[in-house]
Amino acid sequence: MDEAHGTRTHRESPLLWVLYFLAYMSVLVRMFLRPVNEGTTGTPAYGLMAVFLALAVAQAILRWRSVWWTHAFLVLQSGVVFALLQTKPDADYYAMLYIGLSLVAARDLPDRPSIAWLAAFCVLLTLGLLLAYGAEEGASYIPTYIAGCLIVGLYGRASRKAEEARAQSDGLAAELGEANRRLRAYASQVEEAASAQERTALARELHDAATQTVFSMNLTAEAARMSLVDDPGRVPALLERLQELARDALAEMRTLVRELRPATIAEAGLVKSLERHAVVRERRDGLKVSIAVDGEERGGNGVKEALFRAAREALNNVVKHAGVREARLLLRFSDTEAAIEIRDAGRGFDPAASRGPESFGLLALRERLEELGGALSVEAAPGMGVVVAARVPIRREDS
Repeated sequence: MDEAHGTRTHRESPLLWVLYFLAYMSVLVRMFLRPVNEGTTGTPAYGLMAVFLALAVAQAILRWRSVWWTHAFLVLQSGVVFALLQTKPDADYYAMLYIGLSLVAARDLPDRPSIAWLAAFCVLLTLGLLLAYGAEEGASYIPTYIAGCLIVGLYGRASRKAEEARAQSDGLAAELGEANRRLRAYASQVEEAASAQERTALARELHDAATQTVFSMNLTAEAARMSLVDDPGRVPALLERLQELARDALAEMRTLVRELRPATIAEAGLVKSLERHAVVRERRDGLKVSIAVDGEERGGNGVKEALFRAAREALNNVVKHAGVREARLLLRFSDTEAAIEIRDAGRGFDPAASRGPESFGLLALRERLEELGGALSVEAAPGMGVVVAARVPIRREDS
């Protein structure tokens, strides 16, 4: 298929061809209804009209193959119309066929060729009318037919542009659908990566805390067994130490399980869950977290869980990067929004500097907040600490 024709769509409006053949039928009706005293068109005119109709039908069938078919048919048809204008001086309405040809040229050809054909039709009908009627009478017909060619031609051009825009819009919609599918797949991969990171963090916590405690319990139990023979007096103290280690291991395991169960937020509330998390942070990492609350706690479980995850991720970054052992946490609740702000006075960083890709934790958190209609912001400056803020709208059903 020709490049110019390849941009067309098969969903063109049938109204265009109705208008095209309507011009032909109107001329044909005028030929049959003319009074006898004005003369008859004769056999040549009927023959030329039959040739024009045959060319029009062939054009409708073959026009899709190549743009050159359209040019060839327009050359032949415009010549037929010019010949028709010369058959009888009173047959000025033959010029109406140029209006139909203007529609085809503007509809089927690119911008420059279609404009060139519109100009050619205006020239041909001007010459044909002047030759058929003379300068004075012919000039009276010319403006009407030129206006008709231009109006119908511009309508055909606008129709072609509209179909091209619609085809482009459909293509963009398909591309957007594919991009959305890929984005969902990417979000799923990010979520899986975030889950894997949480599992890795859990394994590290088990190794650093509970596993070490269990190892100490094993050594203490072995020492108690050996002391039963060598020094029975040490056994009570060793058993007491073993009991303390068992309590510590149980507390560590409960802490880890609590962090893996966001359902406790629904059970205890966001403020209470953050207070418990602050206690765990201070005992485990030496990070002292002060909590302030502005407003009455509200919002659904999804809102509270998202804010809890924001606090946990921000406090993780404080421990890893801030170089301080204090952080402040502010919760704000209103009728329409819940927000949390985590602030530290650590070493901070330069936001303008290249920091590489966002961590999986922050990326997953940002996507989670955006799914809820919220947002995540990070403000920082060298030596001035970091402020992480998360906000989520509260819907009426969550109030």
